[in-house]
Amino acid sequence: MPVKALARFSARHPLAVVVAWVLLAAGLTLAVRWAGPGLDQVISVPGSDSAAAADVLQAFDADEDEATVTSTVIVATDGPVVDQQDEVATFATRLRAVDGVLEVTDPLTADPVVTTPDGRAVVLEVRTDAAVSVDGVALRAAVDDARAAGLQVGASAPLVREVEPPGLTRTSELIGVVVAIVVLLLTLRSFTAAAIPLVNALVSVAAGLAVLHLVGQVVAIPEIAPTLATMIGLGVGIDYALFQVARHRTVLSDAPNGPRSGPSAGVPADPSAAPTAWSFAETTAGTTGRAVAFAGITVALAVCALAITGVDFVAWLGLGTAVVVLVVLLASLMLTPALLALAGRRVLPRGGADDGDAHTGAGWARFARRVTARPVRWGVASVLVLGVLAAPALSLRLGEGSDGDRPVGTERRTTYDLMVAHRGPGASSPLTLVVALDPAATTPEDPRLLAVAAEAAQVDGVQQVGALRLDPSGAAARATVVTTQEAGSEQRPLVLADLRAIDPPTGSEVHVGGISAIVADLSDRIAARLPWLILGTVLLAALLLVVAFRSLLVPLKAALMDLVSVAAAYGVVVAVFQWGWGAHLLGLDGPVTIESHVPMMLFAVLFGLSMDYEVFLLSAVHEARTAGADAREAVVRGVGATARVITAAAVVMFAVFASFVLVDDPTIKMFGVGLAVAVLVDATLVRVVLGPAVMACMGERAWWFPARLGRLVPHVDL
Repeated sequence: MPVKALARFSARHPLAVVVAWVLLAAGLTLAVRWAGPGLDQVISVPGSDSAAAADVLQAFDADEDEATVTSTVIVATDGPVVDQQDEVATFATRLRAVDGVLEVTDPLTADPVVTTPDGRAVVLEVRTDAAVSVDGVALRAAVDDARAAGLQVGASAPLVREVEPPGLTRTSELIGVVVAIVVLLLTLRSFTAAAIPLVNALVSVAAGLAVLHLVGQVVAIPEIAPTLATMIGLGVGIDYALFQVARHRTVLSDAPNGPRSGPSAGVPADPSAAPTAWSFAETTAGTTGRAVAFAGITVALAVCALAITGVDFVAWLGLGTAVVVLVVLLASLMLTPALLALAGRRVLPRGGADDGDAHTGAGWARFARRVTARPVRWGVASVLVLGVLAAPALSLRLGEGSDGDRPVGTERRTTYDLMVAHRGPGASSPLTLVVALDPAATTPEDPRLLAVAAEAAQVDGVQQVGALRLDPSGAAARATVVTTQEAGSEQRPLVLADLRAIDPPTGSEVHVGGISAIVADLSDRIAARLPWLILGTVLLAALLLVVAFRSLLVPLKAALMDLVSVAAAYGVVVAVFQWGWGAHLLGLDGPVTIESHVPMMLFAVLFGLSMDYEVFLLSAVHEARTAGADAREAVVRGVGATARVITAAAVVMFAVFASFVLVDDPTIKMFGVGLAVAVLVDATLVRVVLGPAVMACMGERAWWFPARLGRLVPHVDL
């Protein structure tokens, strides 16, 4: 259904559409509660050595009697752990009584007693049923009681998720929404107008997240996807509706007769009757609605392009984000026109005409005229500022993050600190040595296993090689390898490479897996595929803009502007997180590692979001040019008509994204900072200064389009 027809239907039946969307969001949410979240935390890099290790381990686990998940719990004391054996034994008994826990191994009952090298801690292995949720309340109560008895307790993933209290994600969302309300009220000066973007965002994001969880029942959507999708969904949900509200107010202000509002509004009985609310919504959809549709599809395609990486985790993360964006887009094309039809002239400020918007638009137009009068001077100045922001990106170094990057006092940081203090820096992120055997072994003392373990122990940087555990079939064995370096250190990849270089005895294969090995393989894969992702996304966006605006230089300029915004975001992320500038203000102790998937995800999301503002601005410029303005005057009019709304939309997005720095996870903080800075820079310095300066320098050449190509490219008016 075309955008205008969709808007016409929604505006003619506004109450039905609004109620349908609310019921849809509620129904989908209830369906998720019934079906379960359906998210996945497994990361795999197809074709890598870690994937080969995972395949062997999968066969290993298939021979177990039950589908189980193993976590470790470290219990430390102030003195020798044997002095508090009773407290440790009581804690182990409490763990065994928790629903979902199948087995707890207690090294204190072994002969001899097994403790950490300093004798002040013991590590329990906890096996849980993969098909049953662990009773988090009982587990937290056991941990709290053990700590009250003087024990220090820390749990590894995945069990730590049941121990840690609910995160600050909801608080972050609430703060972002509150700031958005303030910005919308100041910008629109109407409670009704400000409510429409908020209702659109909240209802559509709720529906989108529910769809995301349901899709997760079928495909491996990562656990981080809902948080990232919420960030993007709230931002675009507010922005897409705000763009339409702003355009709708202009249409209403220019109309000689106001619309008849309300759910019963219909087609006028005769041409002299007052225009209806749906007719104004249709007019809005014919311009801004199409631009919104184009922008939303561009964002979805940009994040779907992450499939180029060939990494399921990254690809499904992009798909999850795209699902929410598309649901938000559909709501923006249906729910927003319906709300506009219900509101009628109440979207205008008190007094009716939107004179404030006109006055502000004239101010932006004057500024744009100043920029286009001296485009070289303004262009060079903006490039210098953007260059300073982007410069730190040249030092970007990817690696494996660790729980040591999290704020002090969080459960994961507590576990990390205990592991490092009592077992060494590499204990928090061990590697898994996997040996495939053909023919099968009958005992862990098989000479092939002993030879592999001995050679692994001689690798420089290896602190300890655990006992090789043989699977029941004898076809595979595995052991935990603890290194002297923690995850993210520069020496860690060398140790991994040396372990993988072990020459296996005849009849065996050696692989190295575990989360650290997977992250290393992921970094290598992303480094190889990132240039292709950038090239593919830029070409796709440029082709879409060629179709939309029938120009060659305008799409090229737009793509380059988006890359500039992304570079600025990369630079700020490196300065804040890798260099540690201002990290304490974000609740971090200092510099942290930038994980390999962060730059790739930032690029895909930022490129799509930057295109939102570019399409909205270019649509206004194109409209002015179609009305007869020359190239430079069209830019001035376009900036005057859109700068206020783009700036307000950027401030809203900035607030939503920046609020996520309150979350404990450093990766989420990186996304929040990177997205917030990029959106603000893009909507101000890039769109209002650099973009108009470049357009002014190009002049009429910006809109040149070969006649032969014009006959091949379809006409799509925005």
